[in-house]
Amino acid sequence: MRHFFQGRYLLEVFRIAFSSLLRHRMRSLLSVLGVVGGVAAVFATLSIGEGARREVLAGIRSLGLENIILRRVSLSGSEGGETGMALAPGLQVADVPILLASSRVVTHIAYLREVITDLPDFSSGTRPNLAAVSASYRRVMGLNLKSGRFISKNDETLQKMVCVLGETLAAELGARGRPGEHIRIGTQIFLIVGLVKNSSAETRQRGSGVALARNVDTMIFIPFATHVYLRDRALMSDNSGLDEIIVRVGSEQNVETLLPLIRRTMDIQHRGKQNYELIVPRQLMQQAKKTQRIFNFILASIGGISLIVGGIGIMNVLLASISERTREIGIRRAVGAGREDIIAQFLAEAILLTASGGVIGILAGLCCSWLIAHFARWHVAVSPVTILLPLLTSVVVGVCAGLYPAIKAGRMDPIQALRSA
Repeated sequence: MRHFFQGRYLLEVFRIAFSSLLRHRMRSLLSVLGVVGGVAAVFATLSIGEGARREVLAGIRSLGLENIILRRVSLSGSEGGETGMALAPGLQVADVPILLASSRVVTHIAYLREVITDLPDFSSGTRPNLAAVSASYRRVMGLNLKSGRFISKNDETLQKMVCVLGETLAAELGARGRPGEHIRIGTQIFLIVGLVKNSSAETRQRGSGVALARNVDTMIFIPFATHVYLRDRALMSDNSGLDEIIVRVGSEQNVETLLPLIRRTMDIQHRGKQNYELIVPRQLMQQAKKTQRIFNFILASIGGISLIVGGIGIMNVLLASISERTREIGIRRAVGAGREDIIAQFLAEAILLTASGGVIGILAGLCCSWLIAHFARWHVAVSPVTILLPLLTSVVVGVCAGLYPAIKAGRMDPIQALRSA
């Protein structure tokens, strides 16, 4: 291996190997099909997995990693009877100041109630979601305004007939969906004071990255106290009931320490009734990342099996090629080529085959990913890892597949090679 790592020597070895492969174009092309299929499978699965990962994480981030979310749960059976509801009527406005005073790490609290009423200005296909929210909801959930303003504390105190629309709803109304215009909600007329847009383009494409996240594009926000003027078919008998309370802490690190305290506070406040659930986006994020790593490993392993099968095919082709090129090997050894030169040539041929198969496979994987995204409406994403990993793996497979045939060719006795030819 005296010259193996010299630049000129490597160039000459790969030139000879390339010329040898060109003399047998069809055989070379057929031998790389397995590698092409393996690389395309690895690339497509990784791009699908990366797209799913980004979409899920974007949905979880929209919940706020510094938030702890309490959502109302409807009880059934004996727990949900009249006595149980009287003792613990579910999430209430009265829970808000208690949670706010529970710890110094709590910085803000927002609350929300879903309101079910008639929305005559919107088509049935849009399915808007009407929510009565506190003035702090925008800050806690990190909503971005497209124009105008959000619900203010003054709106909530004075029970003003104002609302904020999501982008999709505003686009459906056209010119009537701008700030300063009016829409009908139930039997009341509301003034549009602002438009809110989704902060994540990825969640906007498919509505939401996770089922827990709300798609603000199709939401109408009104001041919380104003919902008493609407015919709420969901909870007409309880004007103080809440569907959601969001507790925001100072930093992500405080979430885990505050969680037991909030759980204990709510258990006392609700007399042990589990009429709410705790949602911790930070824990969901950690679990999603762990699940995604396992998912990617499984997908990559499946594609890796295809690569190994392709490598075995290349090994068979090279072994067959050695028997056909016995005379060539003998002549090269007779004129001064050493064993390492023969080994280098066959290794170079294997690397060229798998590397070219890797490049073609990545292009095929791009096409597969595009087709999946277009027809299946599934979000895919291409990262440097999805390109480099299958390409490098194909080169490694080429080295491993070509090593045994190369050593076998290098050990061939030149005199016996010339005689057998």
